[in-house]
Amino acid sequence: MAVLEKIRVKFGILITVLVALALLSFILDPTTLRSAFDRFSSDNKVGTMNGKSVSYKEFYEELNTYTEIAKMMGQNPSSEEQQAQLRDAAWQSIFDNEVFIPKAEAAGLSVGEEEMLDLTQGNNISPVLLQQGLFLDRDGNFSRETLVDFVQSIDSDDSGNSAAYWSFLEEGVFRNQLYAKYASLMEKSDVLSDLEKARLVADGNVTADVDFVFEPISFVTDSTVKVSSEEIRRYFNDHKEQFKQPANRDIEYVMWEVVPSAQDYADTKAEFDALYEDFAKADNLKAFVTLNSDSKWNPYYFTEDQLSVTPEFQQTAFHAPVGTVSPVVTEDKAYAAMRVADVRMMADSAHVYYKVYPYSQEAEADVFVNDQLRKTDISQFTEMGWITQDFILANGLNELDAAFDSPQKVFKVKNVNNQAILAVYVPERTKALKKVQVATLMKNVLPSDETYRDFQMKAVEFADACDGKYENFQKLSQEQNLPVIPINNMLQTNRRIGPADNAREVVSWVFDKKTKAGQVSDLKIVDNKYYFVTAVTKVRKEGYADIQDVASDISSLLKARKTVAVKLDEVKEKIAGLTTLEQVAETLGTTVSHYPGISFGSTQFNQNDPALVGAVAAAPEGTIQTVGGNVGVYVFEVSNRKAGNFFSENDAATQLARKASWHNSILQSVIANEADIKDNRARFF
Repeated sequence: MAVLEKIRVKFGILITVLVALALLSFILDPTTLRSAFDRFSSDNKVGTMNGKSVSYKEFYEELNTYTEIAKMMGQNPSSEEQQAQLRDAAWQSIFDNEVFIPKAEAAGLSVGEEEMLDLTQGNNISPVLLQQGLFLDRDGNFSRETLVDFVQSIDSDDSGNSAAYWSFLEEGVFRNQLYAKYASLMEKSDVLSDLEKARLVADGNVTADVDFVFEPISFVTDSTVKVSSEEIRRYFNDHKEQFKQPANRDIEYVMWEVVPSAQDYADTKAEFDALYEDFAKADNLKAFVTLNSDSKWNPYYFTEDQLSVTPEFQQTAFHAPVGTVSPVVTEDKAYAAMRVADVRMMADSAHVYYKVYPYSQEAEADVFVNDQLRKTDISQFTEMGWITQDFILANGLNELDAAFDSPQKVFKVKNVNNQAILAVYVPERTKALKKVQVATLMKNVLPSDETYRDFQMKAVEFADACDGKYENFQKLSQEQNLPVIPINNMLQTNRRIGPADNAREVVSWVFDKKTKAGQVSDLKIVDNKYYFVTAVTKVRKEGYADIQDVASDISSLLKARKTVAVKLDEVKEKIAGLTTLEQVAETLGTTVSHYPGISFGSTQFNQNDPALVGAVAAAPEGTIQTVGGNVGVYVFEVSNRKAGNFFSENDAATQLARKASWHNSILQSVIANEADIKDNRARFF
């Protein structure tokens, strides 16, 4: 159990739960829990992978495994964010088992027993273990001894928790190694032949200076440029894969956010004023703040630079005696006041050595401290290292703050949290600075029950009057001057709507199979303070977009291309017969620009118009050329083309490495598409 306690102390939420998430994180966000009816209906597939259904039961069992690991570590993943992390981890684990591991094995990859031993206890420790807080020493470095101690203690843990945790880590090590091998395999598959390398180096070393004149297209719509429906249809069919889409919806909603009323402010101010008088006189500030303030007691001692507060508080804290109370400040729906609790000259950090005694041996500790005061023997102490206030507060060693200003180098403190007595030796500390400890009395202004009822009544009346019909929704929102907020292309995985972080109830209704375009929801209450009434205006199924939905975008694209083509013909006609760029510039009413050293691999010049860079690379020297770009026409002349030796084989290798990195970055989406993954978790969570 002592080992488990160390795990709980050293671990943050979900240990690195989520070794798996670090491996391949392409999954869509999960959502909040839906009704029990949905879970156990005939349509209970959480998703599909490689054509195989992932049932709710299968997913829930995997999720329960990760939840139990978290609980075993002393965590209680209750927030939506924490639960979402667990659901992501469970989904990732199923993906690994069903999709990635079989794919890796089919490629001839494996992780053998001897390799696993080397990764977990040998000379090549896995990054999964290196990053575990449990196996770090006091300086934050990985400790092989700590790892070995943990493994050796597994058999002595009768609860089996240590064994379960180690099994979890071993699985993470295995998967991480398999992913690393797969990535390496992909990287090694990106190769350059000698011929390709020579061509790349040669092209990279050729540069050219260019003089050019730019004639932009007009952003005023040219009525003479037409795009036919047949052209739109042809472009759509030729580029159909670009128009794939998940199921999505267009919605409009009105929302009431419950905020305090004027009466709520008045009532809170009256309560605060009564407390303010007692706050100024309280003898035990910690107890008073704990019992009466909406802000926690903070034992920290601040320098003037560290304390970020209002000017009124700053003036009180550092320019008034202990016990002084600041004026009342109103900020962000709250009333607050500060009182100077203590002022000390103390160091930022101290170098600490210690020796521990149980409470029952206080007399022995006193004798030891007295002996060390006469003649200090550092060998009798254990080094804790350099400590700060942050360190002692984070580790429950508040009493150790005497190390920052004690007049004696050796002294005794009682540590209540650990029921221990510490004999402390402080041989050195940083320079003492003036620091203050402050107490803050704060009362948040919250909506009263009556305020909640008023807001809910307005929302209920609106929803009832809509009667589920969009035309009523439009009419009433206009009559009541309510802001109607649209969201286009909403996905089923959305959790946030406007300021509401957890609006899954709204999203679930929007994507319910029974919800059709033109329908309006009943009142939906989110986080007990946002009231939603939502209308669905467009329903789009998974698959290819309706051509009517994208026709406008395609038309704009084709019109822009035609406009450039028209401009190109106009420019060519205007400059026909001209022999210099100066004549061209004068004819077009513009000026000649110059850019030196353009190469085919250039990324510095005209990133938005690569057509010019490509044209420069191929154009002969000393002749005037024209090319259409994205937003206009270039008339240019290449001069001083020359070959250098600044682009080396190392540069070519760097480009290859970037290419390999890009391949690895899209690997996740390629695997997902190939496995035809359908993620339906949003129906259930």
